[in-house]
Order: sequence, then C-alpha cells, then structure tokens
Amino acid sequence: MNVSLAALSAPGMLVIELQNDLCAPALCDERGLSGALARAVRDREVLAHVRAVLERMRARGIPVLYPTKERHPGEPLPDHAPIYRGAAATEMLVHGTWGAQIVDEVAPQPGDLVLPRFTGIDPSVGAGLWEVLEHLGIETLIVAGISTTLAVEGTVRAAANRGFRVVVLEDCCASVPDDWHRFSVEHILPLLATVTSSETLT
Repeated sequence: MNVSLAALSAPGMLVIELQNDLCAPALCDERGLSGALARAVRDREVLAHVRAVLERMRARGIPVLYPTKERHPGEPLPDHAPIYRGAAATEMLVHGTWGAQIVDEVAPQPGDLVLPRFTGIDPSVGAGLWEVLEHLGIETLIVAGISTTLAVEGTVRAAANRGFRVVVLEDCCASVPDDWHRFSVEHILPLLATVTSSETLT
C-alpha cells in the first residue's frame, strides 16, 4: 500500500529500541536473545531501511523520536513479569553505556529526540511519549523498531487507544522468531494501523 507523507496529518517518526545491546551488528554471532535479534535485524536489512526513511523524514522536517529502554544502575528491576525477571540476570541496557546507545547506523542527529524509559515494557509507559507528541503537535506516528511483538505492538496499541493514526513500516521492524513478526504484521497490527513498507512511503 502506497502511503504519501504529504497526505499524513502532522506526522512524526518513532524509532523504537534499535539499541546496541539488542541488535548491534557486532552481536550477530552471539547466543541468546540479543544475538537472535541482531541476526533478524541484519537478515531483514532493518537498519538500511530505517536509515533511508530517516533521510526522507529529516529532509521534510518531520520530527524523529527515539524511545529507548534503559536500566538505571541504582534502580532494581521489578519482578512482576517474567520479562523483567529474565533481564535482571543481565547487565544489558545500562544507562550511559555503549549497550544502551542507539546503533550507529541509525543514530540520532541534531534536532532528534531520545526518550529513555526505566520502567514499562514498551514506550507507551515511562518515556513521557504522549506528552512530547502533544507538545510537538504530532497526530500521525510512523513506526519502526524492535521487537515487533512487544515494544512496537505495545506502542501501536496504546497509540490507537489515544486516537493517533499509525503507519507501521513492516520492513523496518523485526522480532524473533520471524514467525512472530509475520503473525503480528499480518493479523494484529493491520487492525490498529496502516502496515506498509519503507519503499511505499513516499
């Protein structure tokens, strides 16, 4: 489906959790979730697709926001959900470290906004996202990032609940296993957003 940027009402782009500890190319040979995510991002050419879209966004003056997931070194993780309990055993995404930074290939540029959060499974909680979007006057979200089935899908659900129009760039997202990504973009996200590709966003 072709989507014209000129036809979108007050667009802004979200680049969700494309951070070194989660998907840096250097992790592709590693075991575990980070290695698997890094390989999924590599195999789907996510970083190249996102970089091309970012060039178009910035050329048109469209705001770019980077919601990130970080750990405060002095704040313990909650343990009410298994995803937190698993993360507690690692030193990933610690605020101020290389691992928490956005990967170089799609790094923020002057004028972009990085919105770190220390709580919340997705950026809809803890990042101050909605307040920033309201301040910027953004009405339509163009979404890219990882993981499709967690942070991306959670953000899209919350945005739809708040009345935002959402465009999800399928080839700018990844999840593991890939079957989960496919299920989300074919069966869940189309109920909440326009699902398209970076090539059809013009």
